[in-house]
Amino acid sequence: MDRLRLAELELQVQHRHNDGSWSPLEPRPSHHDAADLDPERDWAHGQVFVCTTCGEEVRVAPKEDAEGPPG
Repeated sequence: MDRLRLAELELQVQHRHNDGSWSPLEPRPSHHDAADLDPERDWAHGQVFVCTTCGEEVRVAPKEDAEGPPG
């Protein structure tokens, strides 16, 4: 099992809207390229999650990479 899938099983990621409601965030579908075959390599640059209600994106990345642009 890859690391991203394991994280999905352990955590439910949500974000709060201005009206106080919460909506789930799901991993953004990746573009099909060689990195898709190596999830650990992709995780080193962070993972983007998208709100299922409003489309807002959130990036989760290791602290040393958190200041860089979304991948």
